[in-house]
Amino acid sequence: MLRRDFTGAATRTVLTAGVNNSVTSLPVADTASYPSGNNPFVVVVDRGTADEEKILVSSKTSTTFDSCTRGYDNTTAVAHSTSAFVDHVLDALSIQDMNTTTYDNEVLMWMGV
Repeated sequence: MLRRDFTGAATRTVLTAGVNNSVTSLPVADTASYPSGNNPFVVVVDRGTADEEKILVSSKTSTTFDSCTRGYDNTTAVAHSTSAFVDHVLDALSIQDMNTTTYDNEVLMWMGV
């Protein structure tokens, strides 16, 4: 799995323009509090609604999430309206990889490896 970046202090932002289900750049009000490392991170748009979509973001500018993989983490790429909420989120793949790594290390320790 490719390493993901996380931050505990990412503040909610909003889309500054509507997007269709295939664009790979998301225009937002501000990205300053989102991860700025070399690894991708995950955002969710319209959390808690029928249009909820997780998106893997590979790069950003001050007002755009770029090089996005839409419909990430078993969600569906859908259109979103101007002012839709965007939040930083933990994805299931990262959690599963942590569980697998922890379990595998415990087994290796038990085996004396």
